[in-house]
Amino acid sequence: MSARDAILSAIRAAQVPASPPASTVARPIAADDLLPQFLRVLSEVGGAGIVRSAHQTVASILADTLPPDAEGVVIARGRFGVAENAAVYVDAADIDARADIIRAEHLVLLLPVTALVPTMHEAVRRMPENSACGWFLSGPSKTADIEQALVIGAQGARTLHVILEPA
Repeated sequence: MSARDAILSAIRAAQVPASPPASTVARPIAADDLLPQFLRVLSEVGGAGIVRSAHQTVASILADTLPPDAEGVVIARGRFGVAENAAVYVDAADIDARADIIRAEHLVLLLPVTALVPTMHEAVRRMPENSACGWFLSGPSKTADIEQALVIGAQGARTLHVILEPA
Protein backbone atom coordinates (compact mmCIF):
# COMPACT_ATOMS: atom_id res chain seq x y z
CA MET A 1 0.00 0.00 0.00
CA SER A 2 1.38 3.43 -0.95
CA ALA A 3 1.66 6.27 1.54
CA ARG A 4 -1.11 8.07 -0.34
CA ASP A 5 -3.47 5.10 -0.02
CA ALA A 6 -2.65 4.73 3.67
CA ILE A 7 -3.43 8.39 4.33
CA LEU A 8 -6.71 8.24 2.40
CA SER A 9 -7.71 5.04 4.23
CA ALA A 10 -7.01 6.69 7.59
CA ILE A 11 -9.11 9.70 6.63
CA ARG A 12 -12.00 7.52 5.52
CA ALA A 13 -11.78 5.43 8.69
CA ALA A 14 -11.89 8.49 10.95
CA GLN A 15 -15.54 9.17 9.99
CA VAL A 16 -15.50 12.74 11.20
CA PRO A 17 -19.09 13.92 11.70
CA ALA A 18 -20.29 16.68 9.42
CA SER A 19 -20.26 20.12 10.94
CA PRO A 20 -23.62 21.84 11.44
CA PRO A 21 -24.59 24.47 8.90
CA ALA A 22 -23.63 28.03 9.74
CA SER A 23 -26.40 30.08 11.25
CA THR A 24 -27.54 33.25 9.56
CA VAL A 25 -26.39 36.39 11.31
CA ALA A 26 -29.22 38.89 11.44
CA ARG A 27 -28.03 42.27 10.26
CA PRO A 28 -31.17 43.99 9.21
CA ILE A 29 -30.65 46.55 6.52
CA ALA A 30 -33.82 48.25 5.41
CA ALA A 31 -34.49 48.31 1.68
CA ASP A 32 -34.20 52.12 1.71
CA ASP A 33 -30.73 51.84 3.27
CA LEU A 34 -29.19 49.39 0.77
CA LEU A 35 -27.88 52.04 -1.61
CA PRO A 36 -26.48 54.44 1.04
CA GLN A 37 -24.85 51.51 2.88
CA PHE A 38 -23.33 50.14 -0.34
CA LEU A 39 -21.94 53.56 -1.35
CA ARG A 40 -20.54 54.24 2.13
CA VAL A 41 -18.75 50.90 2.42
CA LEU A 42 -17.46 51.11 -1.16
CA SER A 43 -15.91 54.48 -0.35
CA GLU A 44 -14.38 53.08 2.86
CA VAL A 45 -12.62 50.29 0.94
CA GLY A 46 -11.22 52.69 -1.66
CA GLY A 47 -13.75 52.33 -4.45
CA ALA A 48 -16.04 54.92 -5.93
CA GLY A 49 -19.76 54.62 -6.49
CA ILE A 50 -21.71 56.74 -8.93
CA VAL A 51 -25.47 56.66 -9.25
CA ARG A 52 -26.22 57.29 -12.92
CA SER A 53 -29.23 59.45 -13.64
CA ALA A 54 -31.48 58.65 -16.59
CA HIS A 55 -29.98 61.43 -18.76
CA GLN A 56 -26.32 60.48 -18.14
CA THR A 57 -24.41 58.06 -20.31
CA VAL A 58 -21.74 55.71 -19.03
CA ALA A 59 -19.29 57.36 -21.43
CA SER A 60 -19.93 60.82 -19.95
CA ILE A 61 -19.48 59.50 -16.41
CA LEU A 62 -16.19 57.85 -17.37
CA ALA A 63 -14.99 61.04 -19.08
CA ASP A 64 -15.62 62.94 -15.83
CA THR A 65 -14.22 60.21 -13.56
CA LEU A 66 -11.16 58.60 -15.14
CA PRO A 67 -8.00 60.42 -16.22
CA PRO A 68 -8.10 61.33 -19.93
CA ASP A 69 -5.08 59.13 -20.66
CA ALA A 70 -6.34 56.13 -18.63
CA GLU A 71 -5.27 52.83 -20.13
CA GLY A 72 -6.38 49.36 -19.20
CA VAL A 73 -10.01 50.30 -18.59
CA VAL A 74 -12.32 47.28 -18.38
CA ILE A 75 -16.07 47.67 -18.13
CA ALA A 76 -18.03 44.67 -16.86
CA ARG A 77 -21.59 44.05 -15.81
CA GLY A 78 -22.23 42.95 -12.23
CA ARG A 79 -25.09 40.60 -11.45
CA PHE A 80 -25.72 41.92 -7.93
CA GLY A 81 -24.07 43.96 -5.20
CA VAL A 82 -23.86 43.39 -1.44
CA ALA A 83 -24.64 46.35 0.83
CA GLU A 84 -22.77 45.06 3.90
CA ASN A 85 -19.36 44.86 2.17
CA ALA A 86 -19.82 46.68 -1.17
CA ALA A 87 -18.88 43.57 -3.12
CA VAL A 88 -20.19 43.18 -6.66
CA TYR A 89 -20.59 39.71 -8.13
CA VAL A 90 -19.27 39.39 -11.69
CA ASP A 91 -19.77 36.11 -13.51
CA ALA A 92 -17.26 34.96 -16.11
CA ALA A 93 -20.11 34.29 -18.53
CA ASP A 94 -20.73 38.07 -18.64
CA ILE A 95 -17.25 39.11 -19.81
CA ASP A 96 -15.24 38.43 -22.96
CA ALA A 97 -12.17 37.00 -21.22
CA ARG A 98 -11.65 35.99 -17.59
CA ALA A 99 -8.21 37.58 -17.54
CA ASP A 100 -9.73 41.02 -18.22
CA ILE A 101 -10.78 41.27 -14.57
CA ILE A 102 -7.21 40.61 -13.43
CA ARG A 103 -5.40 42.73 -16.04
CA ALA A 104 -7.56 45.82 -15.68
CA GLU A 105 -5.83 48.93 -14.39
CA HIS A 106 -9.19 50.64 -13.99
CA LEU A 107 -12.21 48.44 -13.44
CA VAL A 108 -15.70 49.83 -13.99
CA LEU A 109 -18.65 47.71 -12.92
CA LEU A 110 -22.18 48.44 -14.11
CA LEU A 111 -24.86 47.38 -11.67
CA PRO A 112 -28.62 47.98 -11.58
CA VAL A 113 -29.52 49.80 -8.38
CA THR A 114 -32.30 47.24 -7.94
CA ALA A 115 -29.73 44.41 -7.78
CA LEU A 116 -28.47 45.29 -4.28
CA VAL A 117 -28.88 42.70 -1.54
CA PRO A 118 -28.28 43.30 2.17
CA THR A 119 -25.84 40.50 3.10
CA MET A 120 -23.42 37.91 1.74
CA HIS A 121 -25.87 35.24 2.90
CA GLU A 122 -28.39 36.57 0.38
CA ALA A 123 -25.65 37.01 -2.25
CA VAL A 124 -24.54 33.39 -2.01
CA ARG A 125 -28.14 32.28 -2.55
CA ARG A 126 -28.22 34.32 -5.76
CA MET A 127 -25.02 32.91 -7.24
CA PRO A 128 -25.74 30.91 -10.38
CA GLU A 129 -25.42 27.17 -9.74
CA ASN A 130 -23.99 26.49 -13.17
CA SER A 131 -21.33 29.20 -13.09
CA ALA A 132 -17.85 28.12 -14.14
CA CYS A 133 -16.19 31.12 -12.50
CA GLY A 134 -17.16 34.31 -10.73
CA TRP A 135 -15.75 37.02 -8.46
CA PHE A 136 -16.93 39.18 -5.59
CA LEU A 137 -15.10 42.47 -6.15
CA SER A 138 -14.97 45.29 -3.61
CA GLY A 139 -12.60 48.22 -3.94
CA PRO A 140 -9.27 48.31 -5.75
CA SER A 141 -6.65 45.61 -5.24
CA LYS A 142 -4.65 46.15 -2.04
CA THR A 143 -1.71 44.27 -0.55
CA ALA A 144 0.99 44.98 2.02
CA ASP A 145 4.41 43.39 2.25
CA ILE A 146 6.44 42.48 5.33
CA GLU A 147 7.41 46.12 5.83
CA GLN A 148 3.71 47.01 6.01
CA ALA A 149 3.88 49.12 2.87
CA LEU A 150 0.44 49.29 1.27
CA VAL A 151 0.42 48.88 -2.50
CA ILE A 152 -2.69 49.61 -4.55
CA GLY A 153 -3.15 47.68 -7.79
CA ALA A 154 -0.35 45.13 -7.42
CA GLN A 155 -2.64 42.15 -7.97
CA GLY A 156 -5.59 43.71 -9.72
CA ALA A 157 -7.20 47.02 -10.61
CA ARG A 158 -5.76 50.26 -9.23
CA THR A 159 -9.21 51.84 -9.28
CA LEU A 160 -12.70 50.41 -9.01
CA HIS A 161 -15.77 52.39 -9.97
CA VAL A 162 -19.28 51.04 -9.63
CA ILE A 163 -21.87 52.81 -11.76
CA LEU A 164 -25.29 52.08 -10.37
CA GLU A 165 -27.87 52.24 -13.11
CA PRO A 166 -31.44 53.43 -12.59
CA ALA A 167 -34.27 50.94 -12.46
